[in-house]
Amino acid sequence: MKKDIFLVDADDTLLDFHASSLAALKAAFQAAGVPWSEEYGEEFFTFNDSLWRKLERKEITRERLIRERFPAYLENLGLDEIPGEKFNQNYLAWLAKHPEYFPGAEEFLKKLAGAGRIYIVTNGTYAIQTSRFKISKLDQYADGVFVSEKIGCDKPGEAYTEYVTSHIPAFNRSAAVWIGDSLTADIRAANDAGIDSIWFNPYNRETEGKAFPDYEADSYEEILEILQIY
Repeated sequence: MKKDIFLVDADDTLLDFHASSLAALKAAFQAAGVPWSEEYGEEFFTFNDSLWRKLERKEITRERLIRERFPAYLENLGLDEIPGEKFNQNYLAWLAKHPEYFPGAEEFLKKLAGAGRIYIVTNGTYAIQTSRFKISKLDQYADGVFVSEKIGCDKPGEAYTEYVTSHIPAFNRSAAVWIGDSLTADIRAANDAGIDSIWFNPYNRETEGKAFPDYEADSYEEILEILQIY
């Protein structure tokens, strides 16, 4: 499959968001003077993922997610004496400054950049994402970055995809491929827009009928093979 417009997700596709988020969570608990427990991480990722899925389905707004996430999370843990707003500030401050690539991600980006144009397509908070992309130098590999908060709509919504495709110079749907780890955000967006997709699936998850990738890859090397980039 020969393509030269690459729509690439950032978190958990290129950047190890789970690792950065866990470190940010630990830092926030430390700032609150509460000893860390492994259950805090397990509870957070389950709860946080459920909120982002609700956002993708337009069941909640981004503002509500950010405002209510940590107060509700801390209450679930029986730690509602910790101020949720301050906890959120500490978490986001750490997250913004400590991005972490997956092994091989930068080399993958270099090869993509040599074969065409890269556009980062990401849900998230604009200030946080732009800080992380600048520190990691991810923005230097990309011809453009599309952050959902800045646009005013989220993946996989039609409005988000229309904004992205209309702001890519000389966009050609047949020359584009969407690459991401999320079935419900990336692959669903590609399906709805009629854009070819590659599901980055290093953990060999099942699709469960949520979306239908054109290709599936468990490594960057396999993505490059699919794209015939050597």
